[in-house]
Amino acid sequence: MTRITILEQKLVQLQEKRNQAGITCRDLEEARIDIISRMIHEYFEEVLEEGDTIVVSSDRVEFTRPQEGYNYNKELLTLYFNNRDWRDEEADSIQTSFYSTSENSEYELRRMILIGKVGQIVLDFKDDILGKFNQIKADTKEELSKARKVEWDIEKEIREVNNQIDKIKKENLFSKLENEGIEFELPEGKSVHELPNIDVRFDWTVYNVKGIKIIKKTTSGKSADIELKVMNNVWNMDSQSYNGKEQIIVVEKVRMDNVERFLQYNSERISAS
Repeated sequence: MTRITILEQKLVQLQEKRNQAGITCRDLEEARIDIISRMIHEYFEEVLEEGDTIVVSSDRVEFTRPQEGYNYNKELLTLYFNNRDWRDEEADSIQTSFYSTSENSEYELRRMILIGKVGQIVLDFKDDILGKFNQIKADTKEELSKARKVEWDIEKEIREVNNQIDKIKKENLFSKLENEGIEFELPEGKSVHELPNIDVRFDWTVYNVKGIKIIKKTTSGKSADIELKVMNNVWNMDSQSYNGKEQIIVVEKVRMDNVERFLQYNSERISAS
């Protein structure tokens, strides 16, 4: 069993653990929102008309109502719990948000009535609502924070395993590059011009690269002499068509940055053989 296989198996296990940790976090967040929702309904249930709904999330309360011609409830008014600081969950104000209109329909007039009633409740009980909202957040913060940390720690471990896999793949790729060399696939019937190109100098690009191999690296490892297998189209008089002809080019002291970038951009085209 290769190192990559072992790490990939570990990755599958970690992803399953992350999924479970994510479910735990979502369950706790939904439980918190459910408590907030019950508190909000205690204050605003009495102003609702038949068919109205109150949609509560972690930082807002949306009042909606069905309207003829629409297959969903339209937003009437939204209340936002604003925090003193983006890093702090404690809210210090309730902001109202609603659209204005010059329409004088029954629907809009009834919407204005709801806005007024909600506004009156906010005016009268703002401090109480904020206090209960913040208390709910405080009471559920520790358990939710622990669950989130578990999820974040697993995600960090997943990133580390992925980095290890990428590092091993890169090591294997460069080992192959310095030994037998690397070939690029050219599907049957495709033009040689669809093969990748490599910048070997700032003013020199080699086109139609079918293969690449490192012949010798400098002591610093920052540059290398490379052998390139290049394909060119040559006209065949007998078949009256272009045939691909292979040519070997050796280029000295090519920056390894250029080689790495070339391999990275064309990694999916590397032949498996």
